[in-house]
Amino acid sequence: MLLLASLRGCVSREGEISRNEAHPFCCTSLFLVPSFIYLFLFALLRLSIIYFPVQQGELPFVYINLEFHISQAVMFHGFPQVQVQLSAADVPVDLRFHRDDEAGCVKTIKLQPVQRVRISFAALTHLGSLAQNATCHHAVFGELCGVQLNDTIEVTNIIPAVSAERTNEDEREDQREKRMAAQQQEEKQMRGKLEKMLRNEVLDSYNVGHFTVCSACANAPYSTRTAHQLAKLALDGHPSVLIVYDPFRTDLMGKLHLRAFVPTAEYIDFYGKFTSKRNAQRENRLVRDCRVTKHGVLREVRVEVDVDEYQLFCLDGISVAPLPSSCTALQSETMTDYTTALLESVQRNADELSRMLGSENNYSQKEDNYGPLAQRIDTLLKLMQLKEQSQHLESLCDGVLLNSSLLRDL
Repeated sequence: MLLLASLRGCVSREGEISRNEAHPFCCTSLFLVPSFIYLFLFALLRLSIIYFPVQQGELPFVYINLEFHISQAVMFHGFPQVQVQLSAADVPVDLRFHRDDEAGCVKTIKLQPVQRVRISFAALTHLGSLAQNATCHHAVFGELCGVQLNDTIEVTNIIPAVSAERTNEDEREDQREKRMAAQQQEEKQMRGKLEKMLRNEVLDSYNVGHFTVCSACANAPYSTRTAHQLAKLALDGHPSVLIVYDPFRTDLMGKLHLRAFVPTAEYIDFYGKFTSKRNAQRENRLVRDCRVTKHGVLREVRVEVDVDEYQLFCLDGISVAPLPSSCTALQSETMTDYTTALLESVQRNADELSRMLGSENNYSQKEDNYGPLAQRIDTLLKLMQLKEQSQHLESLCDGVLLNSSLLRDL
């Protein structure tokens, strides 16, 4: 219901984003303005009050309203712009691309660079239902099913990973080995049945990526294992996308936080060479030669939610209770605990990055011509995570400061 409420705030009758009608959090087009412009406008408003004083308690409505919108826009700096689109009756196919060869059978599996991801309404609601199994530091993983058409990956279904049961603390070693053997045997049998069923239905080659449901405090989207899985899919000729859904930011801030990432061509090239048996280069030199440090490991693409007329009609019938103001949300105990956990995660990741760079520095002193530091995949992913967390934490702090200033004026 939380995901439907946030999605309802993004829907208008024409299928576009409606930030003005959803609730106080989804405000104006100020989301598209750089943060330094917010502060510039805020400074001009303050100067206008200083040089054109008014009586206390009689602040102009334009000043109060605009400062309120600025504080909200700063809070949502960096949030993804999720669009809701009506299902197309017939998607046009780029015949010139798919018929590049005269025989019509060569280069037909060549995939264009992905520019956007469309997720069906059924897959999105299934993704939202998995949020109950996620915690602040525990993520939920799974696979995506769909197809790529031209430069768009269409996600039609999600398959959550099998969650392992928690073991008893007083379990003996022989009991644990027996349980693990039985579990592996059961997983092997179930995997065989699933693969047989998919082959019979001609669905064994429609894996288009992975998803994760996690908070900003988790390391799930920025792990090397996830990046390797995406690169392996791309090398095998499959579409490759990572969808990240954050139910905590969606709940606390009332705006759908759904992002999609695809591996860069440079990282796919690096992974193919690094896993080759003929590779004799070190990881840092191969990363530099493949220009991964310049183009990054993951590239964010636009996300669209695919709905039909009936689903849009049902969304219009959902009664969304107005959320409290941004000031009330920022001063709540839940937001305080969330900010504390986010700050601890940033500190923990910064310490881990420091240890990684220190270990790499010690190794570089023993090797000749090692090159600069921070030239490994895990280091690049950790830097990417720290940048995203720092922007999110900065936006929350700016929102608190601007709301406090507004309350002081009132």
